Parts: sequence; C-alpha cells; structure tokens
Amino acid sequence: MDELETRVELGAAERVVGSVGEVAEERDVNRDVYRPLTFLLFALLGGMLVYSYSYPLQRTYQSWGSQHGYNANGLYIFLGACLLIFWQRKRLRALPKTIDYRGLVLVVLGLLWSLAFKRGDINAMQTVGFIGVVWALCLYLGGWLFAKAMMFPLFFSLFSVQWGLASSVVALKMRLWSTAIACWLINVTGKPFGIMVERQGTNVSMPEIPELAFDVAAPCSGLQSLIMTAVLCLLMCYLSLRTWWKRVVMVALIGPIAILNNSLRIMLIAYCGTFFTWIERVMGLQKGWGKDVAYGAFHEYPGIVVYGLGFAMVWLAAHYLERLPGVEREEWEQRKAEKAAARAARARKAEAAAAGLEMPETSDAARQLDRSETSDVPNACEVSCQPVDYRFYGRLWKHVAVALALVIGAHYLGNYAKHRIYYSKGLASGDHIPTLVLGQKGYSMQRLPYVTAFPERIGYRLRVLMPVTELELSELPKDTEYFRGLYVPTNRYAAYARGVQYLFSRAPTSDVAAVASGLGEALGEVVLPTNTLARLAGLSQGFIKWLEEHRYPDSMSMAFGHVMAALAQADRHPENIMLAVVQNKSDQHSIHTPEACFPAQGWTIDEPFVKRIELGGHPADVACLDVGFRQENIRECVLYWYQREGEGVRNIYATGDFFWLPFKTAFNLIFRGRSDRWAFVRLSTVIDDRDPGKFAEGYERLLAFVREVEPYLMY
Repeated sequence: MDELETRVELGAAERVVGSVGEVAEERDVNRDVYRPLTFLLFALLGGMLVYSYSYPLQRTYQSWGSQHGYNANGLYIFLGACLLIFWQRKRLRALPKTIDYRGLVLVVLGLLWSLAFKRGDINAMQTVGFIGVVWALCLYLGGWLFAKAMMFPLFFSLFSVQWGLASSVVALKMRLWSTAIACWLINVTGKPFGIMVERQGTNVSMPEIPELAFDVAAPCSGLQSLIMTAVLCLLMCYLSLRTWWKRVVMVALIGPIAILNNSLRIMLIAYCGTFFTWIERVMGLQKGWGKDVAYGAFHEYPGIVVYGLGFAMVWLAAHYLERLPGVEREEWEQRKAEKAAARAARARKAEAAAAGLEMPETSDAARQLDRSETSDVPNACEVSCQPVDYRFYGRLWKHVAVALALVIGAHYLGNYAKHRIYYSKGLASGDHIPTLVLGQKGYSMQRLPYVTAFPERIGYRLRVLMPVTELELSELPKDTEYFRGLYVPTNRYAAYARGVQYLFSRAPTSDVAAVASGLGEALGEVVLPTNTLARLAGLSQGFIKWLEEHRYPDSMSMAFGHVMAALAQADRHPENIMLAVVQNKSDQHSIHTPEACFPAQGWTIDEPFVKRIELGGHPADVACLDVGFRQENIRECVLYWYQREGEGVRNIYATGDFFWLPFKTAFNLIFRGRSDRWAFVRLSTVIDDRDPGKFAEGYERLLAFVREVEPYLMY
C-alpha cells in the first residue's frame, strides 16, 4: 500500500513538472516571438497613422507659426501633452492591460470621421479625428484604465489644433471685447491725466495725440491668451481639484481672465505710447520717437507682464478653491498636520540628541508620513522576484494587426473617395501671372494665380489693377486666385495716367515738395490734398530707386500700375467702383464674410441687410452693407455674394444663406462627392458721409455696374 501511494505521488509530481515545463515553453514563445512581433506591429501602426494624417498634421504644424498668431503657443501645448504622458509613464506601465472591444468600435467610427472630413478637405476635423483614433486605440489595445489615464493628455493636445474659420470668428469677438474694455479702462483711469481714447471696431485713436492711433491686430486678439488661460485652468483642475463644482468654477473663470488680461495689455501699450510721446515733446526729440519706442520694444514687454499676471490669477484661483470645503481641503489639512507632526518629532529628536538622552520612539504621525513617502517605491527584491507574464502578447499582436489593417484600409479608401469628387469650373483664370506684392520690407514680383475673366473696359470705365499684400498671401491657401480691380471713368483714368507719366519722367530728387506740386498740376481736374500728393511723390521716388535694382521685363509696368492704383485709391471719386473676387483653385473653398473682417479693421457696419437682385436671369439675394471708417471720414456702399455652379441648367449665383454655405459645401463634398465652385465677389463704391441720401445713389450705381459686369461673372 505504501509502495502504491509512493508511485501515485511520483506520477503526480511528474505531471506537475510536465505542466510547468509546458507553461515555461509557452511563456518563452510569447516572450521571444509574440512580444517583438507586437512591438514591430505597433511601430508600423504608428508610422501608418502619421503617414495617413500627414497633411492635416502638417497644416497644424504650420499654424503654430502663422501670421495670425491664433495658435502661436500650439507647439508648447503639444509638448506639454507629451510631458503629461511621460510624467505618468510608470503608472501607465503598471496598469493592467486588457482588450476592450468597445475601443474597436470607436476606432472604426474615428476612421470613418476622418475619412469623411478628408473627402471634404476640412483639416481641423481630420486632426481631431487623429486624436480620437489614438484614444480609441488606447481603449481597444489597453483597456479602460489605460484609456482613462490617457484621456486628459490627449484632450489637452486639442488646444494645439488650428480651428480655421472658427479661430477667426472667436478671435474677432475677442478683439472687439478686449478693445472695448481696454478703452473703457483707459478713459476711466486716464481722465485725471487728460488721457482719452476713441474706439471704432478694433481701431483705437487719441484725439490729443493723433499719431498714436493703432489697431488691435489678429495676433493681439486675445485668442492666444484665451487658449493659454484655458490650458492653465484645465491643468489646475487636473492636478489640484477633484470636486466637480470647483472644476466648474475654474472653467468659468477662463473667459473673464483671458479678456481682462488682453485688455490690460492694450491699456498698458496706450499708456506707454502717451508717456514716451510726452517725453519726446518735452525733450524735443525726433518726431515719432515716442511712438517707435512704445509700439516697438514696449509692445512686447507689457505682454510678458500681463501674461505673468494672468498666470498668477489662475494659480490664486486654484489655490483658494483648493482651500474651500471639499476633498482637496481635507487632504490639504491632513498633509499639513502630518508635516507639522513630523517636524515636531524631528525637533524633539534633535533636542534629545543634543542633551545626550536616548532617542525617543517615532510618533505614529511620523511613521505614517515615512510610510506614505516610501509606499510608492517598490522593494527591489519584490520587483526582481515577481515573474513577468508575457501571455498577453499572444493575444495583443492579433488586435494590433487588426488595427493596422483598418488604418491602411481607411487611408486608401480616403484617397479613393477624395479623387472621386466632381469639381465644377470657376471663373476664367490664368496661372502664374506677374503680380506686384507689397510687404513690410518693400515690393516684390511674384507670379500668382489670377482671375482673368474681366476685361480692361466695362461700360465707360477702365480698369486699374490693385496690388496684393504679403499678409493676404500668408492668410489664404497658396493656390488662391485673386482679382482686385478699380474701375474708373475714362476721363479720370487719363488724369491718373498723366500723373504717373509725370512722376516717372523725373530724375530722383530729394525735393518731394516740388514733385508734389508738379503732380497736382499734371492731374488737372483730379484734386487731391497736399499731404496726399506728397505721399504719392515719395512713393514714386521709392519706386524709381527700386527699378534701378530690379530690371526685368515686367518691373516697369508693375511699378506704373502700383502708382496708378495708389492715385486711384487716393482720389476716392464716387464713380470709381472696386470689384474684388477670391476663389480657390483646388479645394474650391472661399474666404469669410466682410462682417468678420470689416469691424476688426476699424470699420463700422450699420444694419447689414439682404437685397434681391437678378443674376443670370434668376432672382438672387445678395448682402448690402453700409460701412464707415470714422477716423478717416470714409463711407462706402458694399455689395457681396458667393456664387457657384449649380446643378442642371439653372446656375446658382448668390444666396442669402451666407452662414450655412460652408456647411452646405462640406455636406456636398462628403455625401455627394460634388464641389460646386463658389467664389467670393465684392463690389464697393464711395458715398458722401455728410449726406444720408447718398447711400441709395451708391447702391443704384453698384446695381447698374452689376448689370454691366454680369456677362463676365457667368460660369
């Protein structure tokens, strides 16, 4: 009996040893084969994701250095999101991993989202889709705990995305609010010192010091301040606050702090300008010294001070919210008590050691503090003795392969869908036409896509081409097609031509006053103010020197054309009509409405309304604007619309549904595979600001011109 029991025990032991050997063999396979295979598939998956989303990611990267400055801090926000992930790397590594099939569903939905907006060529939504797909992959391949830990850093990275038109709209509102608050603060605080300002849109002027007028430009809109304030507040919520109502209060403070921040910056700049201009006048310095100093170096320093103040406000808000009743206060009081007890214990121990007495027992609070400080540090023996379980890799590599296949399939399906879009024709245009471009450092000749649909003569008016600025080129896509022509009566065109001929027939001279006087005589019936004549004379002298350094076939005609344009714009005759067209060659999107840019440039718009006119034999609604610029005593009547090729024989040339048109275009691109060319068309004419009845005359003048130019607007 004993021998039989011994044999049974030996057999059981052999089976156990055999099963252990099989487990060891299985673990070796998972470690030696499936683990490196999983890492390889992860590398391919990451590379494919970046390759598939390369264009929207590249556009996001470019937006970090854009002229608008809406997203100038995007790089730092992205690096901050990466730092948050790196900061909790040990926690992420220690979390138990599992396969969650809900994540697979979200991966498919995220790829479909990205595919749709790839077809619609909406880059911001593609970038959002990229971040959503990354989080869905974390849920699918790591489980809910892993995805939960990655949720905030990925959400945090959304603040580095350039939101396109949405950024422009928010930035405009921020500029208007910040400027209004800043002007109110200046008028309230500066009244005892005789400092008063006037505001129109984002244009700020000082009646006592006219040369200090300035515009709150797009980079100073406050959108950067809003984004960074939001980032700091959310970081405080994530790191310090856990009570829901405290987080709500912290988020609610984002807007007020950001707007107040930017208003204080505008206020400081205005005060700096006033102070240095006063020094200039008292000390008899060169005219313009005060403005150059205030709007030069001191334009940046107030920003540093104000942003530091904004950070302090955010920190103080989080600090005092943390001290209010709640979980945070209880933890803070507990930490405070533990630290006090530990300090007292160390003090008693030091006193005992100094007196030569025995070391007292460590208090419970101190022992608890010591344990809390070392509890997160694992024992080296425990780490080395715990076996590593590689069996998860035996399942994981299959799911990584599935995710890789989905990303590859979505990429090629997106390219196929993008190439199966019907693009309708646009207004006639020519590629790479020599165009004079104005920049901060002078003039340059660039070959740009240009709309050629419009002739030099329409009715009794001749065309004067307007130059394009570098700022416009930086704000719009590279293949945007332009047209900007000022159509003027033939007799005034002849006067402008005489003036240009006079200016360029003279040798370079420093006597600008004499040149201005001769220009006034050459213009004849076109009467311009003396200071305008002097400015035009100085412009022509600069061009004469520019032509000496830039001798190529088109340089002379471009220089003549620009001075002609400057003369025509300075004349501001009511019969002069500006026609401007902007259309995009590839994705066929257009620009924002004048309501978004006119107020930001200091213009006022009085009750925009819809006018019913006839285009292409069909009634169409167009926008009519009464715009003004108080500081320059300017008033204009403006008509604008978006036109596109419609379906069938009936073409749609205008619509009153301006706000929804971009969304309709995106809908057609995504669901119908159709991109109807739609261009922004604007006409404007000068009206007499002193006579309210002149607006109706200006509108009728534009309407008559629309009938004359209509044949060239047909698709």
